Amino acid sequence: MAATRPGDIPRDRIAQAINTLPTQVAGSRAGSDSGGEESAGGAASSALGKASDAEHSGGGDQGGSGNSEASRGADSSSGGDFGVKLLHAAALLTIVCVGLYLIHDFVGPVFLALTLVLTVRPVHRLLLRHHVPRWLSGTLTVSIIVVVLLAVVGLTAWSLAGLPRTLMSYEDKFTQLFQDTMTWLESLGLSTDQLSQRLGDVLNMDTIISLLSQASGALMSVGSLMFVLALAIFFITIDTLSVPARAHIVRDHDPDLYRALASFEGRVRQYWLVATLFGLLVSTLNYFVMMWLGIPLALAWALWTFVTNYIPNIGFILGVIPPALMGLVDSGPATALWILVIFTFLNVTIQGVLQPKIVGDAVGLSTTVTFLSLLFWAVVLGPLGTILAVPLTLFVKAIFVDSSSRSRWVEAFLVPESNAKTRAERGIYDLDEPVREIYRDFTSRDSEVRTKMRDLRKISRRRKKGIRG
Repeated sequence: MAATRPGDIPRDRIAQAINTLPTQVAGSRAGSDSGGEESAGGAASSALGKASDAEHSGGGDQGGSGNSEASRGADSSSGGDFGVKLLHAAALLTIVCVGLYLIHDFVGPVFLALTLVLTVRPVHRLLLRHHVPRWLSGTLTVSIIVVVLLAVVGLTAWSLAGLPRTLMSYEDKFTQLFQDTMTWLESLGLSTDQLSQRLGDVLNMDTIISLLSQASGALMSVGSLMFVLALAIFFITIDTLSVPARAHIVRDHDPDLYRALASFEGRVRQYWLVATLFGLLVSTLNYFVMMWLGIPLALAWALWTFVTNYIPNIGFILGVIPPALMGLVDSGPATALWILVIFTFLNVTIQGVLQPKIVGDAVGLSTTVTFLSLLFWAVVLGPLGTILAVPLTLFVKAIFVDSSSRSRWVEAFLVPESNAKTRAERGIYDLDEPVREIYRDFTSRDSEVRTKMRDLRKISRRRKKGIRG
């Protein structure tokens, strides 16, 4: 404790101490004469010390009260600062979304090109390991992407080209089906006047054929989009297929950001590959089912189900409605019901049960977050945003959530409950010493899928040895 100076003690405190001094000195004379002066001096010092302690005690109470008020003011200020920051973040998000909407014709194709290049990077690495020149490897990689895209778009447009003519041949059946439906509703005691008028305007065959013709024409006229996409793929391929120096710089300066971007690459690659492989399997089976049931334009509807497979949550519904309606008009309700039942069974069995067991959860987003991201990116980027909803959300998550240990806890609200619990138990969300990891897709040797396959092969060899023994 710092020494108390006489000037620090008020005069009234000093006077009170002097008044009590004779009594204390008189009491001290009961001791020895040799120690009287020391006792008197000690009494005086004691009196002055008590006065000083009382003053400092009062000042401390006042200071404590002031500190309490200051802390309350700080808490109030921090709460106000959070509200202001939230408003600033909302305003900034609105500005960014409006900007993306205005240039969505540019952002969508470029981001699609980036994710596709990241998806085929293992092909480039494989070619380099087999001593293929870098320029030839890049050219082959670009060619693979462009050929696949042109094949999907071209086949879809070609198969849908005869759709208006096919529908014209079903105009009488369609009209009869519509009238039978209205009669059935009237037999139930329902008024069908307004419903018949509204549905008649919407389900008019001329209107449907016009819309389908426009859609088919739009698919045929995607040349400008494909040109922009091809250029973006070409330049991104040249610039990003081999980036060891830049990767080392990012890893040395910001390891968390490096791991977040590397995990994004692995997740988006596995998402595209898994969606393509299993979507192709389901669409092929759907094609054979429609051929067995005699559905017209079976190839067109199979390609349609393949394209809508990339739309999360509602893609299956969008894919099954057109062939079911075609089966209803062509062969009746029984055929439409068969399509609904078989398509649902194939989708649930392959993509709902088999796919997660083989490749796991590549996306790692909850169903609600996926659906909201679908709506959000569809508004911002248009139809292409529905296909890019999951990759765009994964990219935003990697930049703003996964790149820092202080913000990584937000991921718990973006993933399913089981994933959040598992990652919390593994220490992913710890602030002091978080577990740092990089997501590996199944093209990597260290991926979870390939590790499981190696373990299964080992178990199979052991069983064979046991049988032989």
